[in-house]
Amino acid sequence: MITTKYVNYKKVLNLSGFHLVLISIWCTLITVLFHFFHWEWMIIPWVPVALIGTAEAFLVGFKNNQAYDRLWEARKIWGGIVNSSRSFAAMVYAFETNNEKIGIFDLEDRRKKLVKRHIAWLYAFREQILVPTDW
Repeated sequence: MITTKYVNYKKVLNLSGFHLVLISIWCTLITVLFHFFHWEWMIIPWVPVALIGTAEAFLVGFKNNQAYDRLWEARKIWGGIVNSSRSFAAMVYAFETNNEKIGIFDLEDRRKKLVKRHIAWLYAFREQILVPTDW
């Protein structure tokens, strides 16, 4: 899945460069054979080509829709985590205690420590999610 804003052509060539070169050589060979040696038996009627093209268009459309649904589901989950984190921080700072052993400054330190640990967990979670996958 492409997760960046811009397409990096180096990555595209890295993933499919060998196949592009192989298919280009094959298509060039077939075209040269057809053109220079007049191999008329290689002509294909348009009906099977249109049928296979239509089936491929449906397949690509469904795959594209499925990928978008996955992306949208991930955005909803991440948005839920962000909203829950904000609620957690608000609850931590709104927490009051009647415990006389905990002073007001100690309580503020505990609140800051809790929220900062949660922020650290969010950053660690984000970094773990963004690890690139080797295909």
